[in-house]
Amino acid sequence: MDEGVFGRAAQERAIAEVEAEMARLCELLAEGMAMGVDEGREMVGGAMSEFLVEFFDLVRAEGPRPGVKSVVTLPLLVHGAETGEPGPGRPVAVLHLLWWASARYLDGLPEAAGAPSAATGGKVLTALAVGGQLPGRLIAGLPVGGPVRAALADELSRAWVDAVDGRLRRLTERASNATLASVLRGYEGGTGAPYAMAAASAARLAGADDRRTAGWRAYGRALGVLRRLADDQRDLVTGRYEDLAAGTATFPLVHLLTELPPARRREALALHASARHSASARAELAAWMLDEEIAESCAAAVAPLIDRAHGLLDMLGGDPGCVRELHRLVDGTVGRLPGLRLAVA
Repeated sequence: MDEGVFGRAAQERAIAEVEAEMARLCELLAEGMAMGVDEGREMVGGAMSEFLVEFFDLVRAEGPRPGVKSVVTLPLLVHGAETGEPGPGRPVAVLHLLWWASARYLDGLPEAAGAPSAATGGKVLTALAVGGQLPGRLIAGLPVGGPVRAALADELSRAWVDAVDGRLRRLTERASNATLASVLRGYEGGTGAPYAMAAASAARLAGADDRRTAGWRAYGRALGVLRRLADDQRDLVTGRYEDLAAGTATFPLVHLLTELPPARRREALALHASARHSASARAELAAWMLDEEIAESCAAAVAPLIDRAHGLLDMLGGDPGCVRELHRLVDGTVGRLPGLRLAVA
């Protein structure tokens, strides 16, 4: 398989096929004809369908961001690396999208003001079904042997447990006590886990053994961590400052704190405390993190994580064209970050 077989045009076709599969799934759910959603459960199927339509409308409105593209292409490329054929990895791409459809909604709930309404409660239940139970039913319906089906179910369960752990770390960790290692541990769960699931599941579907599956799982987790680091930086350079408003101990913030002398560190922590309610405090602290010297030292701290992702691919090998595209997936994740000078090979 040469480089062009799964180049940009082929990837766009694959993404369109996954979107078409999702649209078909939405129609079946709306009609109460998919995965055991039959008569008497039309309302449930309709709610799932509306939820997914809302999610994909949002994705399309945001445009082809690298993170959205990587959700779909990662499992296709891993399957292609193992077999030379990316296409059969499409079911895992659908599972990965379903997971993120659910997580995207649930992730915003702690920041929502006021008591949850009945409508919100219904959406929570729908999100849990879309991200947890619907993928399980899709796995059950795949035309594969029992051992592969069990392995795919195990990867999905592992992703949920690890992601919940990462999310809880994010909600409870305080900037004053956080370390770069503890922040990365949370990222390995919160964003790394679903990427690990997608890569490992695609490998399992391709017939990979335990050793290679573990390698692909590690690569997916590394890519997910880089995706989260990219989101951190994008939040700063766009001026949204959502992480500062939420009081989250992000990698750029904790890196800044480790670089400051004690007096300045106390000042930064005071700004961070004020940032939850003060736009000026958010802007000032963001400027500290985007300072050229701080940004360069942060890039140096991230560089080993990039090297690890590339190193895992070099170790795994496989179809040359797909492996090249997987390297580009890493570079595309970290190489489009304004304000952070990451050295991309």
